[in-house]
Amino acid sequence: MLVFVFALAGSRASSAQTIRVLLFSHQLQTVIASEGGLVVRAPDNAQPLLQPEVNTVMDVHAGPDGLVLAGAVQAGNRVLAEPLMDAPLVIDGRTYRGRAWITREDDGTMDVIDELDLEQYLYGVVGAEMDPTWPEVALQAQAIASRSYAAARVALHQHPGYDVASGEQDQAYGGVNVETQRSVDAVESTRGVVMVYQYHVITAYYSSCDGGYTADGSNLDDPEPYLHAVPDPYAAESPHLSWSASVPLAPFAQSFREQVGDVGDITAVTAGPADASGRLTSVTVAGTTGSRTISGKLFRQLAGRHVVKSTRISALALQDDAIAVSGSGFGHGVGMSQWGAKDMADQGLGINAILSFYYRGAMLSKI
Repeated sequence: MLVFVFALAGSRASSAQTIRVLLFSHQLQTVIASEGGLVVRAPDNAQPLLQPEVNTVMDVHAGPDGLVLAGAVQAGNRVLAEPLMDAPLVIDGRTYRGRAWITREDDGTMDVIDELDLEQYLYGVVGAEMDPTWPEVALQAQAIASRSYAAARVALHQHPGYDVASGEQDQAYGGVNVETQRSVDAVESTRGVVMVYQYHVITAYYSSCDGGYTADGSNLDDPEPYLHAVPDPYAAESPHLSWSASVPLAPFAQSFREQVGDVGDITAVTAGPADASGRLTSVTVAGTTGSRTISGKLFRQLAGRHVVKSTRISALALQDDAIAVSGSGFGHGVGMSQWGAKDMADQGLGINAILSFYYRGAMLSKI
């Protein structure tokens, strides 16, 4: 059962007040502006490199020896762009809170990173991850799960330049453009609340729909006790509870050849064993010159994650020039099912009930 406890002394997430979000990677050029004006500096340098006037749009591209600002100002490999007034940044047409780090990488491209307050980051996560018309309790559960995931990533220091990426690699983040009053309220009403297990903030994975059975954390190489696979009776209204798809054979075969190996013309695609949650652990692809067995996760990646929505596959066969696939769920299935959270909230269940069902043995704390 999830219960509120006092903030934990020595919690690894205690310093998680700001977060660095990778917005774009391998960019050749980026355009940045702010209604109140900008100031651009080199790291640890108070002297501005450039201070565009109000509403001035500044382009940045990677030159052979560093970044080039506004087509003329030569900078080093890393700059910081901050708004002069209390106004958001507009980066490549999207609006973000905080300040932007732009880094030239060794391959001559750029990474763009948004550094901002953790709670304000969550405004743009909850707004991107969950339908704002869903029940308040579901939105609050999403806010706590997203905050826990983010705080755990900040504490991990997995990447030198950023804490999380914006997108499926971590969690969706749409900035100010996706914020709604209800997403902001969900964050503010749970401000600072995270889930902890054995005095550490948990990596609170979640996905759209688990298809009737959550996946074990080992599916994401994170076999934590609070991420055991369990049957899930919720999410009856989810459009992803069951699905069928047709994967065109030609592009699949090309991707398979490039990433796995050449088996000649594909003649059969066969499902291997499934784990306790019903997710395929392997798929065998046979061809005119041999066969190869790959993981269920790699099969889904090669087929397209939005075509084959999960590895909880019930039928798999080669049919003419396509691979016919049927299954249930959408996403990896580890942790909270967003559609399950909605269903539980619709039934009148509260935040504790939702989070304790999907993260067993975790407790709620404040950072």
